[in-house]
Amino acid sequence: MKRIKTILTMGFFATLFACGQNKSNNSVPDNMETSPITKPVENITATKDQIERRAKSEELCKLKNIPIYKNPNSLFVEPEDKVTIRTKDEIVDRALALCYLGLKSEGLEQSQLDKMDKDYNITAKLTENEKLYATSKFPSEQQKIDANWRYESLHIMLWALGYIDKLNFPDQMCNVGDDVKIIYELKEQKFRLNAKMRTKKEILDQADLILRLNWACVNARIKNENSPSGLNSSVVYERHYSLNWLIEFMNQDWDKVTTDT
Repeated sequence: MKRIKTILTMGFFATLFACGQNKSNNSVPDNMETSPITKPVENITATKDQIERRAKSEELCKLKNIPIYKNPNSLFVEPEDKVTIRTKDEIVDRALALCYLGLKSEGLEQSQLDKMDKDYNITAKLTENEKLYATSKFPSEQQKIDANWRYESLHIMLWALGYIDKLNFPDQMCNVGDDVKIIYELKEQKFRLNAKMRTKKEILDQADLILRLNWACVNARIKNENSPSGLNSSVVYERHYSLNWLIEFMNQDWDKVTTDT
């Protein structure tokens, strides 16, 4: 589990948190272990932007010595003209909810969680599944692990909102302290107002890349091998989950997002 250390005063928490990330290799999101490994192969006629996007992703994979999916007629994200990106307000709400879940997973005192809920109207932003965890007085260890990994999803939301300049290669976990600090220094109104959405192209480029990185991780898992090039398969999974939600993959709500490879 990631751990929080108090380092200075901050807003309603009265503290800002510097978070270390100390998950063991066995601490993985529950959905990652139970989701289908692959989907049936679909042969499609790719559009120009799909072909270009795939080529760009595969070039990076080659540079990193990551295996490439060979079938040229499948494994694509939808073409740009068929994708609708989530709205800025949807992404802001999701970021705030994910931040709350992560902090609860750290064992933050209930009085502080309640204040965050009140100040940021968190309850209204939670999904039904998330509410079950948020209101549980004795959540299971797996529930805590799943919520803790949502910091990686928060990282994607912050990137999509323009608060993070670049997504690093997913071989290590995000800096939670830096991400949480963004939200609590701005407060909700400024956090929402100052957000500058990434373009559809930028988001689709990342969605295509993470699709291929997740395929490589799944392929390695099937073969009982380590993930290639030091990829952190749990970070890759969370990014894939979050980016699929951003591009409204299969019109799935947050609790039901799938990460087909």
